[in-house]
Amino acid sequence: MPTHIVEKPAGTLDAWSAPLAGDPAGAAAFLAEIADRVARHSGVLVPGGGPVADALGTLGYAVSVAGFDSLPATRFDVVYAGSDVLSRFLVQREQVGFVRRLAARLRPGGALVVQGYHPDPVGWAAHPLVTGHDCARQTLFLAGARVPVRYVWPAELDLMAELAELALDSRWGGWYGEPAVCGGPVVSLYRS
Repeated sequence: MPTHIVEKPAGTLDAWSAPLAGDPAGAAAFLAEIADRVARHSGVLVPGGGPVADALGTLGYAVSVAGFDSLPATRFDVVYAGSDVLSRFLVQREQVGFVRRLAARLRPGGALVVQGYHPDPVGWAAHPLVTGHDCARQTLFLAGARVPVRYVWPAELDLMAELAELALDSRWGGWYGEPAVCGGPVVSLYRS
């Protein structure tokens, strides 16, 4: 069965993924610190590219940008999955497959950083961007988007990573070591 990747609706996912996505310099500094811990001259893969890849490049890191369906054959010290990457896959099986493909791009001892949100179904009822919620499929319907996005619970992401032979190293609520809270940003670091 072919993988269906949701096209990013202009503005909607950007608004949904703020504030973490709105701080590419913070993300780049966080990823640079992780990269420096993993290897002296780290290579970083950023599927989908964007401002974080640009900021990392400005810091002097070797950054590779790839499409979601065309990851390079080379291996990297750090792979970064931005805030809307997993939500683009509409079913769990596709998300698991993508995490496995990202993990396969890591060198031994490498790090996978996944940016997301801790789901908050109660809070979504009053969120101005949320027009519907299917809790059985873990999908949200966002204003201006033609198709829903699928959210992932942190424990579910941990299991996806475990299936890809990665272990949770740490989890924060932002780029600066904030604690993760329900309904807030989540940055998960997995190691091979």
